[in-house]
Amino acid sequence: MDLFTANKGRRSFRNYLSTPVEEEKLKAILEAGRWAPSVMNLQPWNFLVVKNQDIKTRLKASCQETLDKIYAASGWKWVSRFKLDFLTEAPVIIVVAGDPKKTGADQFLPGRGTGYAFSCCAAIQNMHLAAHALGLGSLWFTLFETDKIKAILNLPDELDVVGMVVLGYPASPEASINRKPLEEMVTFID
Repeated sequence: MDLFTANKGRRSFRNYLSTPVEEEKLKAILEAGRWAPSVMNLQPWNFLVVKNQDIKTRLKASCQETLDKIYAASGWKWVSRFKLDFLTEAPVIIVVAGDPKKTGADQFLPGRGTGYAFSCCAAIQNMHLAAHALGLGSLWFTLFETDKIKAILNLPDELDVVGMVVLGYPASPEASINRKPLEEMVTFID
């Protein structure tokens, strides 16, 4: 699959089959993450591959508490209807944690020091594209409280949980998705 086809064809899935992800596919996805660009080539990411059902259940419970807090604060109706079953249905969750000490020179600029997180996001995107190319579905998940996830996974204090890649074989077909026209988001400065 060529890159442009993968970019346009990748979708986010929230329903998964219980079919396990083959180890060679999982390794290829992790390799894709490893080869992402990073600030100063510091490669600040750590990939935690969660397959344990008890851990996934704890992650789901923690994320549900977070979702409840978001609903209470926002009143957004979609939040109250958002189901997190995919966290226990999917065979694999890759938790991407970054090391803020590996952020690069941006740490010396006021209000910055986030290069490590952007680097982790590049790794996450690479993993999503690799999963799609291998016939798997994925979801970029960020509705969590970092400290709670770190406690569940026994991560050291110095790491920051940047995101989760929920991974498995989709239980439903790809849905179409709309994108704004390019003209609405690009400004040329000549």
